[in-house]
Amino acid sequence: MADLDEIKDVDVDASDLGELKQSFDACDSNSDGWIVNQEFSALLHALDQDLSEDECLLAFELTDTDGDGSISFEEFMGWWTDAR
Repeated sequence: MADLDEIKDVDVDASDLGELKQSFDACDSNSDGWIVNQEFSALLHALDQDLSEDECLLAFELTDTDGDGSISFEEFMGWWTDAR
């Protein structure tokens, strides 16, 4: 689950946090608390991003800041706020 100190460092209103968590959960198709490359690629395509598989992989790798092969909620929040 999200570390409070990491959440405080991300520029998200408290009212937006619940909506952001819902977006994360919708992307996390197997509900394991992590977003893997296939789930992230599906999200990018659902957002009408016309990206190649290589571009999706690069976006995933840039979002997976700790390099563990999955995107945590904290990493997702960072990506979402950087994209705004």
